[in-house]
Amino acid sequence: MGEEFCFLGEFEHSLDTQRRIAIPSQWRNSDGGNRFILIPGRNRILQLIPYESFKENFLSRAKKVSIADAEGARALATLGSRAQECVCDKQGRIQVGQKLLEYAGLKEGVILIGAVSTIQIWDVARWREQPISDESYFDEVQKISESPDDFVNMMKGTLDRLK
Repeated sequence: MGEEFCFLGEFEHSLDTQRRIAIPSQWRNSDGGNRFILIPGRNRILQLIPYESFKENFLSRAKKVSIADAEGARALATLGSRAQECVCDKQGRIQVGQKLLEYAGLKEGVILIGAVSTIQIWDVARWREQPISDESYFDEVQKISESPDDFVNMMKGTLDRLK
């Protein structure tokens, strides 16, 4: 994807019989080549990451893990075994593997949430149950704004928690 995306908003969709979800047109590259990496996230959600972002922010670091580093190799194998590469079809849909659907408890109604740099895929009912107060929202935005390095370090710990 040649352009940088910012994913904002909510889009409700239904899974079709072939386990496909439509990615909103404003979240896709108009030139095609819409390639993503789909991984399980915390709280039984799925995280859809643009391939270029995954390549720049994760893959470059993952390549530095020594094959002799048993824990690092196991963490990468765990992530790799659970991840899925997705390319949008001509209608802008991606197909989600059965194991990922089961992990996130997705059956029919799904909601795609713009999480700024990624797309989160939630079961509609579970998303609607989220207790998000205005104050906690502003507190989190302030933390990210004041300490972006802390935010990045927090994200780096994700692999350790996948074990």
